[in-house]
Amino acid sequence: MTKRVARWSKLALSAAGVLTLAGVSISPSYAANDAQIYIVQGLPGRDLDVAIDKGPPIAQAVTTASAAGPFQVKPGSHTVTFSENGNTVLQNTFTIKEGSKADLVAHLLASGSSDPRVTVYDKYDAVKVTRDKALFVVSHVAAAPPVDLRVDGNVLFPKIANGESSERRVPGGTYKITIVPAGKTQPLYYGPFSLTVKGGTIAHVYVVGDPNQKTMSVAPRFLPAAITGSVRPSEVNTGTGGQAFGPGPLLEVNLAR
Repeated sequence: MTKRVARWSKLALSAAGVLTLAGVSISPSYAANDAQIYIVQGLPGRDLDVAIDKGPPIAQAVTTASAAGPFQVKPGSHTVTFSENGNTVLQNTFTIKEGSKADLVAHLLASGSSDPRVTVYDKYDAVKVTRDKALFVVSHVAAAPPVDLRVDGNVLFPKIANGESSERRVPGGTYKITIVPAGKTQPLYYGPFSLTVKGGTIAHVYVVGDPNQKTMSVAPRFLPAAITGSVRPSEVNTGTGGQAFGPGPLLEVNLAR
């Protein structure tokens, strides 16, 4: 009995040690509480450096119609500064919640004559899609009047004005897209171009540039979305057709076609 008690005592101590180590290994790190930001550069003809608060640049020479990131930041209020050759081009404050994601977009206004602006897009946290579909979001941040986005020849996103966004859930696939003035088919502001979106994701397309300067373009951003719904089965077991139970194979219908 003494040896048995001693053996169980050692096992209990070992188990306690494993649980202690497991507790240390799964405790949340500070990084897990951080928020994520992406930088989207929509100012034509510029290579911009980006800094958060008073720190050094987190991204350098970000070219037109490109995205940089992700970058980890603490939850709360921050200031983002876009600069070129050491000169501040624009600056803005933003607030981000713990564990969330946001795009910081530098872009022109509709008139094209005013100073550029930074807009924060952060409506990603509550998005849920099925595995075979994507949330397709279009944000108009170009120096242009309202536009239509024609997808595979049809107007899928009509009359989007500067500063506005529109979204649709679409099946995963590759789409041919053109950008034109609202209600017209000409002139082509941009395109045609092909965009491939995957199911279970968010495809956010920013329309940027200035058609009068022939600098219209798009800056696409892709990120995973929360999945809703069950997985589609690949086959259905149809049983034995009323035959007596035995070692023979069951009838199956393959759905993966």
